[in-house]
Amino acid sequence: MIEARLVIAFMLILLPSLIWYLMKQVHSPWWLENLASTPFSLVAIYLVIMLAFISFLSIQQAIIYFSINFFLALYLNNTVIFNNQDCADPVSIFQFNIKYQEDGNQLTPLIEHLIKERYDLIALQGVSQRSKRQLIEKLSPYFPYFISGGSTEKDVTSDQLLFSRYAFANISYVKDGQHAFLITSQWQLPFDEINLYSLHPPSPRNEELWQTRNKTLYQLKYALNNLPLDTLSEEKASVKKSLVIGDLNLSKHSKRMNILKEGMHSRSVNSWPNKPYIPMLFGLAIDQLWLSNSASICARQRINQFTWSDHYAIKTQLNLKK
Repeated sequence: MIEARLVIAFMLILLPSLIWYLMKQVHSPWWLENLASTPFSLVAIYLVIMLAFISFLSIQQAIIYFSINFFLALYLNNTVIFNNQDCADPVSIFQFNIKYQEDGNQLTPLIEHLIKERYDLIALQGVSQRSKRQLIEKLSPYFPYFISGGSTEKDVTSDQLLFSRYAFANISYVKDGQHAFLITSQWQLPFDEINLYSLHPPSPRNEELWQTRNKTLYQLKYALNNLPLDTLSEEKASVKKSLVIGDLNLSKHSKRMNILKEGMHSRSVNSWPNKPYIPMLFGLAIDQLWLSNSASICARQRINQFTWSDHYAIKTQLNLKK
């Protein structure tokens, strides 16, 4: 009897995590990848397994095993803030999915914050055409270089908008019909030129959108595998540093993530959803920033003041002078 109870305890403590880990290895169907995108799935798995053994458990035991699984999920999902080292003269980046906010009164605090902080790069997603006009009008005097996220000449649109204190070159829109979920460019910092990839694929709410998201992510992977070379020296061409930024609608827990960002590193911050009744500890890290291994991420942290979006804004500091 004691041995049976030990086996049950073993299964209720370790089996949920094992099943969740195995679920993460599978990239389809779309609903399974979504389900495995959070470690809190293992809590749901525990509840299912517990029902199978309910007759062998006391209420106290069930609560203890539930607590173990719950705190394990919290630990696995704990990516609230990262601050590894101090940066000397860091490059600062602001990213935010503003969720099609068109209320000028709501956008004003955002504009004031961006002007005050003087970020080196601002990457916005979920920007409507109306909001783009307002943001460009207000921010372009302070950030003279911007990517509007659309081109009438190429008949392409997107919901992205980027600003910088430094120029962009070779801007290219990767088209999917009339949309461009991926925008590539060269970001010309005073001391280096960075291959910049900004993207916002659709949220995988159904199979069609899941396929479109995956197509965009593998277009990114192809672009990273075919990096342009720095040919300033004819004798020795070198690969530029690369920076990927945006709302990827892909959780850091997805096994697909490891395949896509091979050769780059990242630091995750739980950024979605931004709801007062959902603690950030339960959120998902889907607003990503990846960086070449030859550079380093010094700090990433959420910004809490913009509560009208379902995403948190994130500030990142980079050391790109390595």
